[in-house]
Amino acid sequence: MSLAKIAATIEANGIEGLKKAELRREFQEVAELDSILQELVRTGEIFIERKGNAYYCWHKNYYLQKLLNTDQKFSLLYASMNAIQNSLNSRLDSINTSLDTVTRQVIEITEEIKVLTSHELREISTNDLSTQKQIKSTKINYDSFKEQLDQALASASSSIGWVELCNLRKNLCLRMNISQEQFYHTLEEVVSNNYDKYELSTGGEEGIQLRGMVHGFVRCI
Repeated sequence: MSLAKIAATIEANGIEGLKKAELRREFQEVAELDSILQELVRTGEIFIERKGNAYYCWHKNYYLQKLLNTDQKFSLLYASMNAIQNSLNSRLDSINTSLDTVTRQVIEITEEIKVLTSHELREISTNDLSTQKQIKSTKINYDSFKEQLDQALASASSSIGWVELCNLRKNLCLRMNISQEQFYHTLEEVVSNNYDKYELSTGGEEGIQLRGMVHGFVRCI
């Protein structure tokens, strides 16, 4: 005897269920009916309950509705569970909507940052190239450099006369629009030609290499 046939017979009785005694009469030739019913109960295909003095069988497709119709406590509990589930679903939908909005905003901001960064990098690159071309094209006038050097030394020298070349270089490079290499090359030329007027001293962050040592300070003698 097929389990499916017995389950279909029980299902055909809907929420009213089918008496186990009636099921026995219909399948009286099936000696192992109790074993078949136990197997159907084990797999959750049917449910068996006592109703009055008799046992009834319900198919799983109708058992829930049977409980809702006959068990008030179960019906209230089921309604409460559904309300909780609906509330959770509503909150989840709201959270998902908020997350979608935040995700879209993050994507838009990220794209804007990429565009702005790309634009700024192009501007920096263009400005750097322009500055490099301008510095390369600038020719240093020896006399003008010496004049600017003397003025800077006079205004920046300490009580003992020493001025750090790092600060001096920043000043003159900005005023004369020249590179660091041009500054030190011309400074070394000026000091060499006027050794009786300028004196270099070791130390400092940067300077002129003489005898393997960095001379990063200068003063007028």
